[in-house]
Amino acid sequence: MNSTLVLFALSSLFLTPAFAILSHCIRAPSLFALHPAANAVAHLILCPAAIYLMIERKSVADHKTRTKLVKTHFALQLLAFVLMGVGGAAAYMTKEQYNKPHFASTHSWFAGVFSTLWSLNLLGGLATTFLGKSANWQWKNPGHRIGGVLSFVGCGVTAVYGVYSGSWGAANLGSEKQLKVALLIGAAYAGLFIKALANFKTKPHLAKKDA
Repeated sequence: MNSTLVLFALSSLFLTPAFAILSHCIRAPSLFALHPAANAVAHLILCPAAIYLMIERKSVADHKTRTKLVKTHFALQLLAFVLMGVGGAAAYMTKEQYNKPHFASTHSWFAGVFSTLWSLNLLGGLATTFLGKSANWQWKNPGHRIGGVLSFVGCGVTAVYGVYSGSWGAANLGSEKQLKVALLIGAAYAGLFIKALANFKTKPHLAKKDA
């Protein structure tokens, strides 16, 4: 399938639910609204873009271009990490404000487990990149790749579960739109996961510097 068409389809699948969530957060602003808003940007825009860049990197031969793609991947993931923290803090502070128990739902446990895995994977990537004598932007680590896929899929499941089962989704989206947004998120994650699998066995066309 044409790569431009795939990019357009994936962008539509991710951006449609992201904008639906963000528009409702803007219409009904609150401390807790920062939670779905920040996570929508992190998990429906930044993280998918970061992973897409790494998938496309396999077909790039130019060393400088490959390095730029990795650096952009890193910047997007770092920004997503900050937004995840903002979203998590908003949820925590709201529960504190209303004296509600923490980790009292399946969604919150999923969020805790997979955001921890995601953060550890990010820290591992940072360590591999920067702990040498100089920054190394071209390295291979199957563990990092597997951890990234697992945390990405897990965060997708968490997002779907949060939208579909959470009180914010029911109150702001309504049952019909709540289901549509959840299905779109699931379809978007499945689409990107399938693309990643399709490119898994693709041999990169490497320049001599990367060989």
